Amino acid sequence: MVRQDKDSVKLDIENNRKRTPLLEAMYAAHLGIVHKLIIHGANMNAVDNDGNNCLHLSIIKKGMFHSEVERIYILDKCCAKLGLPIEKRLSGVGVAGYLAHQGANLYRKNNKNVAPLDLIGDADLKEKFKELFPPPQCMLCEVNKASMELQPCAHTVLCEDCSKIQLKTCIESKRRRVVCPKCKEKAVKTVVESVECPKCKEKVESFVCPKSEEKAVKTVAESVDSVMVEEIHLHRVSQKLAGKWMELGRELGIRQNDLEIIRHDYPQSVREQGFQMLFKWHQSTDPEKRTLRILKAALKETECYDALKCLSSEFN
Repeated sequence: MVRQDKDSVKLDIENNRKRTPLLEAMYAAHLGIVHKLIIHGANMNAVDNDGNNCLHLSIIKKGMFHSEVERIYILDKCCAKLGLPIEKRLSGVGVAGYLAHQGANLYRKNNKNVAPLDLIGDADLKEKFKELFPPPQCMLCEVNKASMELQPCAHTVLCEDCSKIQLKTCIESKRRRVVCPKCKEKAVKTVVESVECPKCKEKVESFVCPKSEEKAVKTVAESVDSVMVEEIHLHRVSQKLAGKWMELGRELGIRQNDLEIIRHDYPQSVREQGFQMLFKWHQSTDPEKRTLRILKAALKETECYDALKCLSSEFN
């Protein structure tokens, strides 16, 4: 049984078969417990003695999952994107879509060198999974697929070539933990690059290169869209989200369990829930991705038109 107090639960404790509570719940096909463990922050990529993560266990399951205490709407959305019929909603592949959305790794190979994706027999369904959940890129070269797991943090963030570089710490762990002691925001380095025309190589600022007659920089509108969103803007936008804050949060890449925690912690005010969601996005996202363009695109995708209008007016 999982109690409401997350501090009372050792979420990732392993038994003698190296199974965490999440993996045990997967073996038992108990979706209610799986969902509750995920909400409280269970490790999505824990593996058992055979190297199987929750996706391996879900996809190979022949029966249906059971005991869904409250309807998991993100599961419905994942099944719709995968093109699965309603009767497949609680099947292994249906639940796998939900698990992958929560951060489980489709590409992590077990002791038999088999990834969860390899277990999907339907070629069309496999392609849909790959489109929805592409392999992560190497965080160093940003070209190759990240395939090497670092220890002891178990982050898969480097390709095979870059994994040969000696690192003092995992760059993903460092990215998550390093904060400025003064403002509490992530401490990151920015690189200023010179802008030049792709044909004549002359440095330009904001004009059309006379030699190639090609635009060498972004338009003024695009420049505005690259402006960083600040906390004051989050307060104003949150007042216009109404009941769509969770949908917007998912669009911005916030995990469902984090959204559920916000809803649980701030039950009295939808506006406060919306602000806390936006604040989490603002704090957990790399600075270069906290732009007006990205937030506007998410608002448009989720049809939060009042909030979109409010945000646009801030920069006019």
